[in-house]
Amino acid sequence: MSTTTTRQGRGRPPDPDLESRVYRATLALFGEVGWCGFSLDVVARRARVGKAALYSRWGSKENLIAKALRRGPTAEAPTIDTGSLRGDLIDLALNALDSYTSGGGLVLLRAQLEAKVYPEVFGPAIDEWQSEVTARIRPIVLRAVDRGELPAGTSPALVLDVVGGTLINHVLWTPANKMPALAASSARYVEHLVDFVLSAAGYRALEQDS
Repeated sequence: MSTTTTRQGRGRPPDPDLESRVYRATLALFGEVGWCGFSLDVVARRARVGKAALYSRWGSKENLIAKALRRGPTAEAPTIDTGSLRGDLIDLALNALDSYTSGGGLVLLRAQLEAKVYPEVFGPAIDEWQSEVTARIRPIVLRAVDRGELPAGTSPALVLDVVGGTLINHVLWTPANKMPALAASSARYVEHLVDFVLSAAGYRALEQDS
């Protein structure tokens, strides 16, 4: 009769929340200190995980930040299609402004800026993210042209750059103590912005929107 016993379940069970904790800690720290101040030691402490586990799973802080950015605030952004250009742009702008006033969008904005300074670190991740965002929002303007809301040949990049660029500029020039007021009045501000842009773009509302 064998006296050998089989022991099962050796080792530590997998941590189902590990990835989400690490990505949250990574984005929060990057938003606070940027690339130059980023440290895997701090991420490990905040995420309650060993530093060795970070290296084992992600290899380097460059790869960790890139992966975290790809799974950041806009990774699960829904496709916008309200049936009208005005409605689409308002939804798009509101989502963007909400992300800036809540902080998540500012992390991505910081990454976009640092990608210009450190292209070897963030370039591929930011390029891929921007391509995905462009593919998701460019049809907003193309559909509007097809519906006759905008003149043929209207540049999607120009319309979207004006809306997005104005939002970024407004957020950056708003004093920190005024940000809560901006968040509270975001719907009114976005409607004014969208209507201003549409008036310059030669927008013609559909009958059901008139």
